[in-house]
Amino acid sequence: MCLVFVAFATWAVRTSDPHTPDAWKTALLANVGTISAIRYFRRQAGQGRRSHSPSPSS
Repeated sequence: MCLVFVAFATWAVRTSDPHTPDAWKTALLANVGTISAIRYFRRQAGQGRRSHSPSPSS
């Protein structure tokens, strides 16, 4: 999922015209989407690590 958002951000920035007045909106949306995806990926990876760790024995 993270890679999908990074790919989308790259596509959005490359296909937009940087000389238009609204180019900053495209860059902002691409960056926010990518950062959100990275945060989600890190959160999921952290939960996966915790769920696979052996439970302490009494």
